[in-house]
Amino acid sequence: MEESKKKAVMIGIIVVCLGVAGVIIFGTGSGGGGSLDDIPDDEMTWVKCLNKSCNAEYEMSRKEYFKFVTANANPMAPSAPALTCEKCDEPSVYVAEKCQNAACGIVFRSGAVPNDFPDRCPTCKQSATEEIRNARKREMAGG
Repeated sequence: MEESKKKAVMIGIIVVCLGVAGVIIFGTGSGGGGSLDDIPDDEMTWVKCLNKSCNAEYEMSRKEYFKFVTANANPMAPSAPALTCEKCDEPSVYVAEKCQNAACGIVFRSGAVPNDFPDRCPTCKQSATEEIRNARKREMAGG
């Protein structure tokens, strides 16, 4: 298989895993017995249109995103289902991350950097997840 196809498949697998993990986390809740309805209506998530002529990026209800993924997920598909873009009306919108680096702040598809944290910015290389883990390691080593 070509290297570019392998990367696309790997990114797809990562996105599906993130979607399933999100559904599990938000579907069952951290205290057990929770559901998607337990997600606050005002909790938002970033999404990005991957249509090259559009590239819209916006926030949408996290609850609505996970309801859509749960209702439309195909276990045989290599990635989560695409939502319809509110700007170009094409099925080309996927969950995204906003870079936490104030100097960068770009919105990018989750898992844009293969084999890395899903929130690793492809531009400035910052990952909030990595920073949190490193801080915890330092706390544990010092205390």
